[in-house]
Amino acid sequence: MKILNHVIRILVGLVFVVSGLAKLFPIEPFEIIFVDLGVSNWLLAPFIARFIIAFEITLGLCIVFDLWLKNIVYKIALGSLGVFMVYLIFLLITKGNDVDCGCFGSYLALTPVESLIKNVVLVLMLLVIKRRHHQHGIINWLIIPFLAIGFTSTFLLNRVGLQNVQAMELNESIDYSGFPPLYQTGEKVDFTQGKVVIAFLSYGCTHCESAAHKLHYLQTKYEIDNLYVVLASKKEENIQVFLDATKIDYPMIWFDDEIFFNYSGGKLPAFVYLEDGILKKKWTGEFFKVEELEELVKD
Repeated sequence: MKILNHVIRILVGLVFVVSGLAKLFPIEPFEIIFVDLGVSNWLLAPFIARFIIAFEITLGLCIVFDLWLKNIVYKIALGSLGVFMVYLIFLLITKGNDVDCGCFGSYLALTPVESLIKNVVLVLMLLVIKRRHHQHGIINWLIIPFLAIGFTSTFLLNRVGLQNVQAMELNESIDYSGFPPLYQTGEKVDFTQGKVVIAFLSYGCTHCESAAHKLHYLQTKYEIDNLYVVLASKKEENIQVFLDATKIDYPMIWFDDEIFFNYSGGKLPAFVYLEDGILKKKWTGEFFKVEELEELVKD
């Protein structure tokens, strides 16, 4: 029975650790959850997401190593599972059972019902675990390295990019007539008419992928018909890899050579806003204000 108790305890702890680590790369879909729920803005969401991941990892390590801190860890574990279950029920009611709850990031898709079953099993396993209460205070100090591991792995391995910066205000004519036709349809786009947003992204650029996740979120929220993605990729097969990873479905223009940088500039991702062919705003690098971009594409 002792061996079985150890096995159950370690399994429960590892689920918490793996769940946290799986959400870390990519972290953007997890960040978007808090914006979508209305509990955070784009500036704070990256910090909230990383804090919760660090919390999961720390909690899991405590359980694996039988560190209960006079049942504090036990109560927090049960409480956190309860909170997650409330969220899953909310998700099930509002969006149905055909969505990924995001509990294991992009590595294992679980529906809300599947995740609820998983959490019920974890609760039952926690209830049957026999917990040791260490008499030696030095053992309880293990919480310090566990906290250090949880928070350093989260905030250092995947650092927060501060993207809440306004665009550069411009008013200059720009020529995009040399763009190739749309990758999906072969249709040539006239960028001299109307209000248009162009996103310059590159395969293999982590900040570009992060930006693309945010573009996907906007696409699920609005019917957008004035945003185009210009993607740089040496190999055509990488286009689908990028689209599958980010789930974006915008009209796309593909460049496979260095001419791309003549249009995008040296910093990626880059976003430009045009009015009748006149460049009005531009964001470059990882710094862009999602709320400002949202106002331009939702009209």
